[in-house]
Amino acid sequence: MRSTPSATPLHEDQPSSRHASERGAFRLVLRALVASAALSLLTFTGTAGTSFAQSLRGSSRAVHKPFHYATIHDLPFSRTSRDVKRRLHEGYLVKLGASPDYVTHDVSFPYVTRTTLTFVRRLAAQYHRGCGEKLVITSAVRPESMQPANSSEYSVHPAGIAVDFRKPRNSKCLRWLRRNLLIIEKRGDIEATEEHHPAHFHVVVIPESYKEYLASR
Repeated sequence: MRSTPSATPLHEDQPSSRHASERGAFRLVLRALVASAALSLLTFTGTAGTSFAQSLRGSSRAVHKPFHYATIHDLPFSRTSRDVKRRLHEGYLVKLGASPDYVTHDVSFPYVTRTTLTFVRRLAAQYHRGCGEKLVITSAVRPESMQPANSSEYSVHPAGIAVDFRKPRNSKCLRWLRRNLLIIEKRGDIEATEEHHPAHFHVVVIPESYKEYLASR
């Protein structure tokens, strides 16, 4: 990560004070609409325990919970590629970089938050040991202006806390990834969905929950 004397690095996974004004009127409206509904879902989840997350099939909760988290914590959503570059320079985003345990494939913006990078590195190392293949990352941060047509309006890819993994062709690796993503999701550290068009795993890291888990190790 590069820095200059005039740039003050941000605290991990925290925005600068000017980011809120960049979100735009549309996101402010979404913030009001989603907050109460998502909070109700989170409250129900806390009451029901880990039994609520039982599959990787996806749900309204899996979409709204990360968006709610990003909104109430005021995480910066990159609207353009210029925003991505600025947040990389400021230290909010970091580069995925090279790894013996994962590779990136056709990733236009190979950047994520620091906590998300830690998650990717740990999962990829365990995956590599568990099934003998490298984890393939197909998407990381994506600015709002470059979201695909089929993306959700509540996507948190622009916030840098989401990554996509290619669906393994090897049955052993596929079972490993499904099983372990479910285990981590039940802890509350991620929201994971197995998508089919195209085939991949969409994973959102919940920063505070994952940092608490790491601190307890």
